[in-house]
Amino acid sequence: MNADKSVSQPRHFSLSKWDATLILLAVLLLLLRLARSDDGGIEQQLKSDYAGKVLTLRHFYCGDHLRFHSDGALNGDAPVGPWTLDGQIAVEEVHLRNGLVVIKARRIYRIFDTQLKPQDELTTIDNYYGKLREDLENTLRSLKAEIEIELPSGKPDQKDISSVIHAVFLTDSESMMEVAPTFWRAYFAKLEDKPQSTPTTKGPIYVLHPHEMSPPHVTYNPDPDYTREAQKVKYEGTTVISLVVDASGETRDLQITKPLGLGLDENAVKAVSTWKFEPAQKDGKPVSVWVAVEVNFHLY
Repeated sequence: MNADKSVSQPRHFSLSKWDATLILLAVLLLLLRLARSDDGGIEQQLKSDYAGKVLTLRHFYCGDHLRFHSDGALNGDAPVGPWTLDGQIAVEEVHLRNGLVVIKARRIYRIFDTQLKPQDELTTIDNYYGKLREDLENTLRSLKAEIEIELPSGKPDQKDISSVIHAVFLTDSESMMEVAPTFWRAYFAKLEDKPQSTPTTKGPIYVLHPHEMSPPHVTYNPDPDYTREAQKVKYEGTTVISLVVDASGETRDLQITKPLGLGLDENAVKAVSTWKFEPAQKDGKPVSVWVAVEVNFHLY
């Protein structure tokens, strides 16, 4: 007997335009959810890496809102200030938003302890009392800065984000000597246990020995200006600057050796660089010598 054999035919399904639209929407929503999941993971990693951390700007731009291109160039204009006022931030929040890394932070005002190590002035408020303490704390906590950094693409990975952040801020392995003005290099060289830079003054430079030579005498020494920030918190003290008084009585190779902070050191260097001297004399001839000068800042 021959068994009946049947051949099954493939079944054809047809989708209405409405069904196709629903499927397309479902796929798009799934892709969007996956993208958001990836961004959320990167943002969480950013928060883990940077929230609560102190970051140092490569350029000490002033202002409470700064925007940078992905290569670290500033978008727009902003003045550059002292690193003790405008160089560092304490990160409070980090977000990825509309193709940007957005960092919300507090600006750090730097002063120095008895060992000449930089301190966040906010950590010293217990040294003050009453209304002065209250006003100081309110001032320091209100120093907000929002920094936006453009991302190189619409779908950056962790490496891209680290790259743009490091274009704006120093990495942990980099030295402040690379970004601070030259008159800070001796200070940071000592702080970081690195070699001192070579002086630029030509010819021999003597260490002053009163029995062997006559010391230089200042003939013109205008006082430096106070910074508004130091006046506001009633900050006083003395900064010490090492320098060469050359054979013509000009000041050269200024280096901060005992800093004060709050931008006062920069003002001291600016003033001392204009000072004039009768040069030191050795064997009846003018010579270049190393000296140290104290610059005092007092409100009254």
